[in-house]
Amino acid sequence: MLLRFITTTHQLNWASLYYFTKHTRPKAQPHKEKTRAKAISDDKSGKIAKSDQEQEQRQQQENLKKKIELEKLRALQPKMHTWSSFYETHIPQTKKIQKTIYLSLNEQQEGRNKHYKKFTQPPMDITEECNKEFEIKQHTYEDPFAQPKRAGLIAVKVGMTAQWDKWGYRHALTVLQLDNNQVVQIVKSDTYTGLQIGAGAVNIKTLKKPQIGLFLKANIPPKKYIKEFRITPENVLPVGYMLSARHFTPGQYIDIQGVSTGKGFGGTVKRHNFKTQPATHGNSLCHRQLGSTGQRQDPGRVFKGKKMPGHLGNDKVTCEGIQIYRIDAVRQLIYVKGSVPGKPGSIVFLKDSWKVQKKNKDLLNFPTLAVENGKEYAKEIVMEAPLEDPEMEETHENDFPKAGEDAED
Repeated sequence: MLLRFITTTHQLNWASLYYFTKHTRPKAQPHKEKTRAKAISDDKSGKIAKSDQEQEQRQQQENLKKKIELEKLRALQPKMHTWSSFYETHIPQTKKIQKTIYLSLNEQQEGRNKHYKKFTQPPMDITEECNKEFEIKQHTYEDPFAQPKRAGLIAVKVGMTAQWDKWGYRHALTVLQLDNNQVVQIVKSDTYTGLQIGAGAVNIKTLKKPQIGLFLKANIPPKKYIKEFRITPENVLPVGYMLSARHFTPGQYIDIQGVSTGKGFGGTVKRHNFKTQPATHGNSLCHRQLGSTGQRQDPGRVFKGKKMPGHLGNDKVTCEGIQIYRIDAVRQLIYVKGSVPGKPGSIVFLKDSWKVQKKNKDLLNFPTLAVENGKEYAKEIVMEAPLEDPEMEETHENDFPKAGEDAED
C-alpha cells in the first residue's frame, strides 16, 4: 500500500524508493541470532578471553625473538669509520630535494657543484681486517680455451672527471664508488654456481624476517643491495669475504649494467634518430613529425614494433668493453673511460667483459687478489701509457723538415 501511495500521490524518485526499502527490510534470520547468542555465551564463559591472551603471548614472544636477532645484527656492524658511514648517498623520492653525495675527491673543488661535499678526514679501509680469517689462494689457467668467470661488484656512480696522460691526451673518466662489497651467500646446483654479493648500509629496523635470517646465517652486517653473479666452480669465495677495488686491474675491460636516465616522452627524432622533414616546399608545423606509418588498403594497418614517439630512457642498459683507467685502493674508487648509464647516485653492476676475454686473461687475478700479510701495495694504480706517442704513428716522415733543411713558408 505504501509503494502504491508513493507512486500515485507523488512522483517516483530514488529518495522515496530508498526510504521504502530501508524501513521495510526483513528482520534478522533465526540462525544468525543463534550464532550471536553463542558468541555472547562464549565471551561470558571466558573462551574468547583465553584465546586473546594466548595470541598476545605469541606476539610478545615473536617480538622478543626479533629484538634479539636485531641486537645480534647491530653487534656485527663495525664501530669504526667505514666507507658506508663516511660516504652516504641520499636519493630522495621527490624532485624538490636535491641529491647529496658526500665525496672526498681532491679533484673536486668546493662549491663547484651543489651536490658535492668534501670531508677532511679520509675513511679507513677495513677490507684487510675483515679478510684476516680467510685464506685465498690464487690460481692460473694453462688451457688457452678456458672461459673462467669471476664474481662482479656493486658500485655507486659518483660523477665524471678528466685526467691527462704523459703524452697530453685527455681521458674522460667516470668515478665509481664501492661500498663494502661482501659475499652474502653461495648458490650451487648441478649445472650452476653463483655468488650473491651485498653492498651498502641499511637501517636494521626496515629488514624483514627472511633478510634477518640470511644476514645472521652469513654473520655479516645487513646490506642494502644484493646481486647474484654467475661464476665457475673454481672461483668460489667464502661467505663474508670482502671484495675491494683491487679485484679489478687498470687496463682491463669490464661490462657495466645500470638504469639509464629517464627523459620522459620523446619524439622519433630524439628517440630513434629520425631525420627531420624539409623546412621549405610548403611544409608547415610538421618538421619533426613522424610522417606516414601505415600502407595502402593492403594490409591497411600499422605493424607491431613500429618506431614511434614514446617513453625515453629509464631502461636497463649494459655498456660492454669499458676500460678501467685508474684505481684508488684506499678510498675504493674505480675510474673508467667513457660514460656510464644512470645519474650520480645510481647503482651499477660491474663484471669482467665477456667479449674481450683474451685481452683480460693476463690482467685478471683468479678468484681475486689475495692480499699477503706484511706486503705493501700501491695506494693508487694508473693504466700505463703507450711507450710512443700515438699521434706520431698517424704522421708521415715527410710531414716534418729534415735536419739542415729550412721549412717551407
